[in-house]
Amino acid sequence: MSKTLNKKNQITEGPLYRSFVKYFIPILLGSLIQQSYTFVDALIIGNFAGKSALAAIDAPYAYVKLLINEFIALSTGGTIIVSQYYGANQKEKLDEFISSLIRFSIIGGIMISIIGIIFAPRFIRVMLIPDDIYRLSLSYLRVYFAGTIFVFTFNIASGILRALGDSKNPFYYLLFSSILNIFLDIILVGMLKWSVAGAALATITAQGVAMILVLRKIKGLGYHFKRTKDLGSLKKTLGLGSPMALQSILFSIANMFMQRGINSFGTDSIAGWSICGKADFIIWSLADTMGVAVTTFVAQNYGAKKRDRMNQSVGCGLLTSTVTIGFISLILYVFIEPIATLFTRDPAAIENAVYLMRMTCPFYIFYAFGEVFAGGIKGRGNTFHPMIITLIGTCIFRVTWVQVVSKFSMSLNNIILGYPWSWFVTTIIFVLYYGIMVHLNQEKDRERVENQKGTEE
Repeated sequence: MSKTLNKKNQITEGPLYRSFVKYFIPILLGSLIQQSYTFVDALIIGNFAGKSALAAIDAPYAYVKLLINEFIALSTGGTIIVSQYYGANQKEKLDEFISSLIRFSIIGGIMISIIGIIFAPRFIRVMLIPDDIYRLSLSYLRVYFAGTIFVFTFNIASGILRALGDSKNPFYYLLFSSILNIFLDIILVGMLKWSVAGAALATITAQGVAMILVLRKIKGLGYHFKRTKDLGSLKKTLGLGSPMALQSILFSIANMFMQRGINSFGTDSIAGWSICGKADFIIWSLADTMGVAVTTFVAQNYGAKKRDRMNQSVGCGLLTSTVTIGFISLILYVFIEPIATLFTRDPAAIENAVYLMRMTCPFYIFYAFGEVFAGGIKGRGNTFHPMIITLIGTCIFRVTWVQVVSKFSMSLNNIILGYPWSWFVTTIIFVLYYGIMVHLNQEKDRERVENQKGTEE
């Protein structure tokens, strides 16, 4: 059925750390390229359209994340099952399961577009986005959401390829689309002066091309997007994906509370925080990619019944996170001021960016560790408890933080501190839960071995 199934599976066999890094790097590069869409948009908009336009694409970003990440998280349950089936070498189930995921991505993309466009004006008002950038933000959202079917389907299809162990081709497609995005940004924003609408159009066009490429690759591997009335695949996907989707919704809502607090301090604060968000995109790419890699390695070895290799995969993620994110955090702390000048020459925005970055970047490593331990839990097919942990450590904590700060000491500094503290709290809970889970599994293994020995005797 599939050409990939005939190859030796390096995720479940052979040197682990070398296979982990080999798998991780293309995903990281692909994630960096995907994040570069917003980075390049901000870079070109900041220089060609000004500070207000730069703030206009960041102020409503939580709304974009809320809708798109919700559906991507919902479908992630399917990619975990694909990894487990692949690790268990259950060939007959893969084709139908992949077909269901692709259909789900198309339907989900259409739903996101409709919801996103209809509720964009209301969201902008709720988020306290300043009047001077209202029309720019609304223009960006409407154009972007018109093409979310491309963004959503590409992400799901890329997840399928990575679940099958192919992390290189999604990277190649993202590289091509990123170059196309830059080219279109220069034309639409720099030359034609279409401002934020041009940036959004460039992004969705580039993602549309990437979507076509990744779907052709999946079909070329022998998987056919056939029609099926079997609801079992969808139920399994929703069963695993629903907790992650709820987690994504709550996470985005918590961030909306944080962003709302930042927006209340005006355009200069929004622009400064926007620069931080673009400068540290490599951190989020590293952390999120680490979570994806650990989830895939644990899931495939779970399917192959290799428990030791599952735990060792988590160790690989922790080691890689410490080295890479520690180094990047140091670079950002030292060089944030010259980095900020790439986006704008406005002194107030630059000052805010430097201040906020140096406050948060020493704590990025906690966020990364949380993603690694979450991946180790999700790969075992447990998506409910990571959702609960994120709900407590991130969502409830941040909402409570903003409410308390707004009543007693409302300042930009105090609002931003909610981010690093929530990373720390969430990671501590993940570490405790993971340690308990591993201990209980080891006890079950010992009991099983002792029972087998008793039976043999």
